Amino acid sequence: MASLVGDPERDRTAHELKRHYREGRISVEELAERLETALHARNGTQLRSALSELPGRWATPDAVREGLRSPAKAIRNAAILVATAMLWLFWSVGMLAAFVAWLAANGPSLGALVVFPLLWFGVSWLLWSTSRRRRSRR
Repeated sequence: MASLVGDPERDRTAHELKRHYREGRISVEELAERLETALHARNGTQLRSALSELPGRWATPDAVREGLRSPAKAIRNAAILVATAMLWLFWSVGMLAAFVAWLAANGPSLGALVVFPLLWFGVSWLLWSTSRRRRSRR
């Protein structure tokens, strides 16, 4: 006996059908027919018939890699990104305060107008590239 399906399963199937449409595997008419089948399906067999003759979710190596990616790595990458953003924010505010203090104490000068922005861009690039390397580690 085929198992009954609910709205979440129908929605996942509809999402997959829309993905196949976006990727050019099915036409608008075929999408409409398959969506009709999927949204009125009562069991798994009917849902599978809506996806018949379409490549599976794991058809490309990138999809396999993405599916096997661990949640711990995603959390680690998010933490690295947040830490880098906070560090950059503090660095930027500190550089702005130092720049304003320099201008108030010494007046505008070519050195200050060149050195502070170059220093800010250099350190910002260094923070981003280091963060990117850490996030891409396996």
